[in-house]
Amino acid sequence: MPKSTLIFVCMATMVSLLVMGCAGDGLQNDQMLRGFNALQHKNVGWDNPAARKSVNKLASMGSNAVIFIPFLEQSTASSLEVRKSAAVTDAQLQAAVRYAHDVGLKVTIKPQILIPGSWPGAINHSDHYSWKAWFSSYSKRMIECARFASGLGVDAFVIGTELTHAANHVEWPQLIAQLREILPKPVILTYAAHNTDGMKAFPHWQLLDAVALTMYPSLGGSGKKEAMQVYIDQAVEELRLAVETIKRPLWVLEIGMPSAAGASAKPWEWHGLKSARVDLTLQRDALDIWLRALDKPWVNGVFVWAWYSDITSGGKKDADYTPQNKPAEKVIRRYWTS
Repeated sequence: MPKSTLIFVCMATMVSLLVMGCAGDGLQNDQMLRGFNALQHKNVGWDNPAARKSVNKLASMGSNAVIFIPFLEQSTASSLEVRKSAAVTDAQLQAAVRYAHDVGLKVTIKPQILIPGSWPGAINHSDHYSWKAWFSSYSKRMIECARFASGLGVDAFVIGTELTHAANHVEWPQLIAQLREILPKPVILTYAAHNTDGMKAFPHWQLLDAVALTMYPSLGGSGKKEAMQVYIDQAVEELRLAVETIKRPLWVLEIGMPSAAGASAKPWEWHGLKSARVDLTLQRDALDIWLRALDKPWVNGVFVWAWYSDITSGGKKDADYTPQNKPAEKVIRRYWTS
């Protein structure tokens, strides 16, 4: 990191620590989009009327927007075929969007690829032919998703999520042009890069309406609030410097922290959460810092991972990402509604 940037981060951190705990609640940038990545719980499908209660509560948290996720899938990271997943059906997604519109939420559709034991950032191919074959399959699925979304009256559509290796190996301009035909403005098109490095590596922001990313940097192993503040301030400053050169609105499509002991070291690590020791304070503090640190005039949207269709999800014995029915929920509500 340049010396000037390091000095800035240190000064910002000192100021943050001085005001921590006594700063006024509420957003300074109250025009930003804010909400959750909303996921279907195995116990309550989106087409179950009980899911409406969860969406209503999501809105009551001070959210003005929501992200819904139609899942795709492939067998391995090296597979050439991308399939539509049965994890969320069209009817279920349609019901979820209807509930969101009923309470005035703006809706983003963010397709994501499921890979057993892996993640989209691992998708990689060794030759041009394989990349072309994979992207042809992927493009077909995305066009199907876009056609479906076009009938739902959505506000934004994400053309890809965390496809780190694909950023420079496939014909994104061709797919973007096809999606523009299906989802004309004012529907916003964006791509969800993985962390700031992924955002800097994606070469086609000028063809899109917004810059977007998921943010899961390490916040250190201590889990202490003061230490996490330093890491988050550094990450946000790096993000500010990177987005300055792109000149597009910025959406942070995912921030999150499991309520699990030790999760600050690797906030992206979801394996083993079912057996992890619960740490509700860690999650509460991390989300408190993230929401304050990203409350900037140059940030146009912030979304937390995740919120479930089952309103009883989460709770004091849950180590997963959702803040539902945990202390972090109260922090978010206070911050977004004050």
